[in-house]
Amino acid sequence: MWTADPDVLITDLQDELVLMHARSAQMYRLNDVARTIWQHLPASQETLLQALLTQYEVSPEQAGADLDRLLNELSRLEMVRRT
Repeated sequence: MWTADPDVLITDLQDELVLMHARSAQMYRLNDVARTIWQHLPASQETLLQALLTQYEVSPEQAGADLDRLLNELSRLEMVRRT
């Protein structure tokens, strides 16, 4: 299960989300695809993958690779964690 860190502040700019981690003052901008993932948190990796496959015309392999890349980056930035 992936969850958002409770110290992440979110600003919705309509076409993207801007995340700011309150403790580290790191900012990260999410595009439309990443926004879809963020809005489904907390969720399992499989649930997040299904959300991408439902909303976008993309192969399961590509969606899975993109999902892994985003979750790893957000985890590195301490904006999400696996529970």
